[in-house]
Amino acid sequence: EPVAANMGIVPATKEFLTGLRTLCDQNGIVLIFDEVITGFRVSYHSCPDYLGVIPDMVCFGKIIGGGLPVGAYGGKK
Repeated sequence: EPVAANMGIVPATKEFLTGLRTLCDQNGIVLIFDEVITGFRVSYHSCPDYLGVIPDMVCFGKIIGGGLPVGAYGGKK
């Protein structure tokens, strides 16, 4: 998750996420953001839009489920 919340609010820096994106691209690794806390709270398009670092896949679960067993994901081709 771009902002860890299980130990307080610890946001990843843009430099870290940009480096992670580069590392994933160089090694053919899929970058996934699981937006447990940040989903639709950071900006309208969520954390990737705000940070300018686009993952290959984004997962939304708790943020849209309201305690129900619901989830959604999206990715790029």
